[in-house]
Amino acid sequence: MKESGLPVIALQGDARDALWVLQEVERVTERKLADLTLNMVNIPQTELGSILATKNKGIVYFFSMATSFTAAALGAEGIGKDVTMLVGNGYTEGHAEIALAILRENPRLRKIYERTYA
Repeated sequence: MKESGLPVIALQGDARDALWVLQEVERVTERKLADLTLNMVNIPQTELGSILATKNKGIVYFFSMATSFTAAALGAEGIGKDVTMLVGNGYTEGHAEIALAILRENPRLRKIYERTYA
């Protein structure tokens, strides 16, 4: 991730511990929280941590078969957090063109891709 040159912060811990997630995100963002949170884990009970880590009016993108949308909706309501929650379905129109454009625009990512798959 660091080699990509993209602004990435990686945390290692238990994503089911919503308060830990919140505290760590607050720590690394100087209490600003995330504009966009991507939840792509393969374990349940991570919804609330993703919601807490996201600022009001931010976006939480759930792309996991382990997601409980009931837990996400009720969790956001229960803590009074106004976030937009999106569900990924695995298909985006024009996805191939988007992927190629990203590789063309970012030489670092292209190098990583070529080293890994070429």
